[in-house]
Amino acid sequence: MRRRDFLKGMAASTLPLPAFAQAKTTTLRIIKGQNLGSVDPIWTTAAATQDFGFMVFDTIVGADADFAPKPQMAEGWTIEDGDKTYVFKLREGLKFHNGEPVRSVDCIASMRRWWTRDVAGQMVAAVTDSVDVIDDRTFRMRLKSPFPLLLDALGKLSPASCIIMPESIAKTDPFKQIPEAIGSGPFKFLTSEWVPGHKASFAKFADYIPRSEPFSGLAGNHAAAVDRVEWSFIGDAATAAAAMQSGEQDYWDGLPVDLVPLMKDNQNLVVGPRSLSATNYTFVMNHLQAPFNNPAIRQAVAMAIDQGEYLTAATAGLPENGGACPSFYTCNSPYASEVGSAVLKEKNIEKAKAALKAAGYAGEKVVFIGASEPPALAAIAQVSDDLLRRIGFNVEFVTTDFAGMIQRRVNKGPVDKGGWSAFNSTYGAVDLRNPSVNSLLRGAGEQSWFGWPTNPRLEELRNQWFLLTNMEERVKVAHEIQIEAFKTLPYIPICYSYPPIAYSKKLTGVTRQPINSFWGIGKQS
Repeated sequence: MRRRDFLKGMAASTLPLPAFAQAKTTTLRIIKGQNLGSVDPIWTTAAATQDFGFMVFDTIVGADADFAPKPQMAEGWTIEDGDKTYVFKLREGLKFHNGEPVRSVDCIASMRRWWTRDVAGQMVAAVTDSVDVIDDRTFRMRLKSPFPLLLDALGKLSPASCIIMPESIAKTDPFKQIPEAIGSGPFKFLTSEWVPGHKASFAKFADYIPRSEPFSGLAGNHAAAVDRVEWSFIGDAATAAAAMQSGEQDYWDGLPVDLVPLMKDNQNLVVGPRSLSATNYTFVMNHLQAPFNNPAIRQAVAMAIDQGEYLTAATAGLPENGGACPSFYTCNSPYASEVGSAVLKEKNIEKAKAALKAAGYAGEKVVFIGASEPPALAAIAQVSDDLLRRIGFNVEFVTTDFAGMIQRRVNKGPVDKGGWSAFNSTYGAVDLRNPSVNSLLRGAGEQSWFGWPTNPRLEELRNQWFLLTNMEERVKVAHEIQIEAFKTLPYIPICYSYPPIAYSKKLTGVTRQPINSFWGIGKQS
């Protein structure tokens, strides 16, 4: 008897289950395009960890899809004392996954951890005079002066969001990873089932209290519509494709562009972009170590870059699925501009070679960390490796998964001590749309994002921007920030794309959003 006939016979002979049998568990199975290397969304800005954070944690304020701040864990707030005092009241009955109630002290400790690391949070910290508990559900923030973007900062969609965790965990050094992930969000992380590089599992949090408003962005109803979510990390694209086609997996958020036609041929799948926020690709250099501690050498790299080559790599030869963007801001944002970007219009290897020689490059080893996932980022890393070699750099190309890259990039030491020289990374368009959320656009030295660029004038302009309320003035200062950034190159903007996903037609509630959220997604039997 053939195996399939045997299985058919077994199915036909199966007796009906008794009425008291346990209900079937509904599991949403997802192939993640990036390995989960950390469960701390404050410690790292890695996309997989941010997606994890949206499932496990919640925020006091949540920005909707139009980036307007709305009450989330907060029942609401009042603004007093000439816009210098904010009183927040938490919704009643909120609990953490360990069963403990969410209290004001948890919110304050979480906020303090967040504002140590986050680009907008650091500005909040600078203008805050005090944060005090009024009672278990109410706390007060007193500011030194009015700060128009306070609510925007607390509810921002981009990393790091101001997620709330128990006080005992929130007191973890912000520059070290939390010991465990306990939040109050719609899904509870099943730590015992986590196998890094292979699988991560979540269970619906029975005590989660959703808001009544429909979800939008980071705001509204985050209720889970399935009992479990399982993330699988499948490095081989052919294996992942087979799992989707057979129905073994339900959702693939790292679908390689070259497999789109194959997936579209399957009548049981929906294929196309989901995120409203494009994926932006960046070239990051280590400003602390040779050779990229020399600004002239960084300029040499920039003048060799052809954004079109990167776009072709990111979209697997389908540039209509993205675009080149010579701005430090999202290209469809009101702040986007080409001011100061003349160096990116050079696209000239020979000029770059001459500039590198004139800058005094002495053949120092350049360790380039090339992420092997997701596919578009891996393709872009190959372009960077080739580019650096053609200019004349002595390159050591180190391939690692994304989790390995985020572990290595924290090392500020020289390359012979485990450090690094450059890497490519990705950021969502929502994360780069203005100076308050663009954590790469800094000049604060070792307080900056990885690469640790120093540019006091850039920091001064950023501080000015945060206090402005007039849009015309904000745009003007944002352009001044960009002009300054092109002088020191905290990073080099490369291109953007809209990566496709594939998911089963059995899924419900898969809507287009600016973030990669999995609440509200159900599964039909």
